[in-house]
Amino acid sequence: MFNKITIFIATLVFAAVCFCHAFAMNGSDYKTGKLIMAEKANEEQRPVFRVTPRELDLGSVKSGETAFGEFHLNNVVPGTLDWSVSCPDDWESAGDRVINGVTSDVGDSLHVELAIAENIGGLFTTRAQITNYRAVMKMESAGQEIICQKDVKSGAFRNSIRLTSTGGKRTVFVNFGIHMLQDNPLISLNPQRLDFGMHLPGKIISKKIEVTNKGREILRWSVVLPKAIAVSYLKELQNGRFFSFHNEGLPEKGQYFTPEHLKDSMELIGEWTTNNGYPLSKGMASTIKFRFHGTGCSVFMKSHAENSGCSIYLDDILLKLPDMSSGHGEKKELVIAEGLRNGPHSINIVSREGGLELEGVKVFGKEIMQGPRGWITVYPNSGKTLSETDYVNVQLNTSNVAPGSYGDQIVFKSNSGEEKASIFIDVLPDATQKSMDVYLYSKDLDYVFTLNNHVEVATLIKNGYVKEGIAFRLFSPETPGTASFYRWYNPVLKDHYYHYDRSGGGKRLDGYFFEASIGNIATSRMRGTRELYRWVNPSTGRHYYSTDSRGSTGIRKGYRFDGIAGYVR
Repeated sequence: MFNKITIFIATLVFAAVCFCHAFAMNGSDYKTGKLIMAEKANEEQRPVFRVTPRELDLGSVKSGETAFGEFHLNNVVPGTLDWSVSCPDDWESAGDRVINGVTSDVGDSLHVELAIAENIGGLFTTRAQITNYRAVMKMESAGQEIICQKDVKSGAFRNSIRLTSTGGKRTVFVNFGIHMLQDNPLISLNPQRLDFGMHLPGKIISKKIEVTNKGREILRWSVVLPKAIAVSYLKELQNGRFFSFHNEGLPEKGQYFTPEHLKDSMELIGEWTTNNGYPLSKGMASTIKFRFHGTGCSVFMKSHAENSGCSIYLDDILLKLPDMSSGHGEKKELVIAEGLRNGPHSINIVSREGGLELEGVKVFGKEIMQGPRGWITVYPNSGKTLSETDYVNVQLNTSNVAPGSYGDQIVFKSNSGEEKASIFIDVLPDATQKSMDVYLYSKDLDYVFTLNNHVEVATLIKNGYVKEGIAFRLFSPETPGTASFYRWYNPVLKDHYYHYDRSGGGKRLDGYFFEASIGNIATSRMRGTRELYRWVNPSTGRHYYSTDSRGSTGIRKGYRFDGIAGYVR
């Protein structure tokens, strides 16, 4: 009996020991598993460096040209990482040798700018003997930049750039080609379209045209002024008024700002830098909005990078247009729309990537007149150009020029052919005639705007209308940016209606009788103007106009906002 009890106790002790050992082992494994999972989690949160695209194709770059591109850098996982970049192998560094940056999952940009210049080897080297070029690559990010230089010959190049980071090393490539200059002279004008803006009569305004030679041999040129030009040349100017985005008051590089003469019609969204005075997109979704009055428009643009395309909206509707904006090349004209209803419109140009340069917009449907004989002076009017840049001064004299929109053309004849430069200007009415007082007469919630013509005023007073004073000021006829402001009357509704569209601007005019034009109203915001609001009473069909945005209060309660009739002083 005693032996059985002893064996039973020994069995229990052995089982308990085994159970405790197993429990201890399982607990250890559990803790080890947690540690392994934690380590894996830590590994998953390590920074991962991503650079896109892996190759940047800047296309073919000629001597004297500059190409642009952009890499996007980011950390794939949440958090930040440190990165740095230096010049490609066998490129010399001028100044700082490295860019140090910090990026996150949101990302940053590394901008690349490549300029090609001729490298004249010695004092006695002629232009025809030039075979070497100086390539200058500038990389910039968050205000830091490095400049890399290398002497190269013509041909195709693929340069590797190494980026190091706490999320790993990456190698990207910048590709470009250099074409040798042709032997024969080749004239080049910049700009080919001169916008002199808006000026009063009696002004003398000057602008410059750069004349360069894209060939190796001497270029000989002379200028032919208007009136000696074939009529076929001048017909090209009849289809539109060109508005240049060039801002003369800006440095060669830096932030771009809207030119003074376009502040009322142009808006900038996002980041735009200046390239010799023209807007150059920097980054994605940079947008320029341009408002115009006409029947259509075209855009002049130039791409400095392979992928610098854009999306274009007309009156807030996305258009399907040929992709002429992508790919490195010369300036191109892209027709946005033609045959629209003559009236106010807007375009939005949204850059998909950096490197899109916009020269300006041509607006169709504007009557363009040719200036009088002798109003253009050019000096010098002839010259010889080899490798230097020559400047031709173009001067306009608006004395004795009637108000209106003008276009003209000068022709550069050379031993390489002809090149044309177009000239545009708006001549404003004299300051004393620029605006006209418009008086308000009212009777039983019917409102008549008039220039206070004695005959019309006598009729209004006879019919019981009361003079309330000056309501606003309109522009005199032929003022650029304005249109006739028409008046209709409905004797049944006892209501006057106004619009700058002779057909009523989409309103049904059944029962309305056309009366007259009372002056010119601005169709888009101009400096010193304000909105003329329009309200309508749905129950009576009557309209009310005021520069006060609270026009539907008080005795006019029940009126609802019906749009902006135009812009007045």
